[in-house]
Amino acid sequence: MKFTLDKNALLKNLQLLSKAIPSRSTLPIISSALFTVKDEILSMRATDLEISINLKYKIEGGEDGCVAIPLGKLLEITSAMPEKNIDFSVSDIGKMNISCNSGRYTIMGQPSEEFPSEQVVENSKRLQVSSGELKDIINNTSYAASKDDLKPVLQGVLFQIQNDGIVSVATDGHRLVKLEKKKLHSIDYAGNVVIPIKFLALLTTQLTGDGDVSMLIGDNHIQVQLEDVTITTRIIKDPYPDYEGVIPKNNTKTLIINKNHFTEAIKRVSIFSNKSSRQVALELSESSMTITTEDPENITTGKEILDCDYDGEPMTIGYNAFYLKEVLQHQQSEEIKIMLNSPLNAGLFLPIDQNDNDNKTTLLMPIRLND
Repeated sequence: MKFTLDKNALLKNLQLLSKAIPSRSTLPIISSALFTVKDEILSMRATDLEISINLKYKIEGGEDGCVAIPLGKLLEITSAMPEKNIDFSVSDIGKMNISCNSGRYTIMGQPSEEFPSEQVVENSKRLQVSSGELKDIINNTSYAASKDDLKPVLQGVLFQIQNDGIVSVATDGHRLVKLEKKKLHSIDYAGNVVIPIKFLALLTTQLTGDGDVSMLIGDNHIQVQLEDVTITTRIIKDPYPDYEGVIPKNNTKTLIINKNHFTEAIKRVSIFSNKSSRQVALELSESSMTITTEDPENITTGKEILDCDYDGEPMTIGYNAFYLKEVLQHQQSEEIKIMLNSPLNAGLFLPIDQNDNDNKTTLLMPIRLND
């Protein structure tokens, strides 16, 4: 097996493949990438058994073969190489010889038969979405998905796909985002599917331009092909929680405030908050909001006063500053409307100017303030 690649092209591909490699695993082979040369096409595939990335690269004068090579070591040496072509050859026992004008190196590969087989998308149906709209869905929802391995279904974004549009939902139990987009797609597929955020994060780095993205949705897997890159993931099959049941319907107190002023004030005040609770208090009156925090352990306090419009009874409500800041940063309009009920009920964050195609609702749970 032989092939030659430009250093920069190889490095770019290895960096993308590394995103599918698990940080730790009981299966050593999946810390490698599978290299296959056939008919002057080099295929490189990496997987963590949940998600896989397959890259194809046209080469000239290669010799057919297949071997699994430790990706970390290969990425490290490629990064340190001069910007020239790199020659690879693999012996019968699986030793990969790497040579360029600066030196020669060897890495021991593993038999290709030990590498996990390719994921198959069975009974697939097609969903076609514009690249820009899909990127907007991912950017607006995935930040609110859970990072907790004990809640696997919340580590994905729910896509509810019908002829009249797509509703996407993400929540980690502290905040929830629901984004409705009117029909901007073509479908064979209709129904609900929970897509892992790792796949969506990978996908968004590959979405460029204004073209359409075609997603194959099967019984257990989803696949997207973008030029020479194919990304496949296992679908999260657990039932998604009833999110409509937690979105409050009787929040009647309206707070209107400048998003940027609010975000910057939260950033500053939260520096002085307790590092475990990140607690900040919002004291609301008709025309002003007082943001305060206190950390008795480190004897620090923070306080800022902002102008706002508030039409309810005076109220003090507590939030985790990290969650509040993220929610604010993902609001698009210059002014935002926050619908409140009481210090113990979730607040609804809404843009002042919803457009005709998008309808976005963000929910944030308060925290009980220390007396």
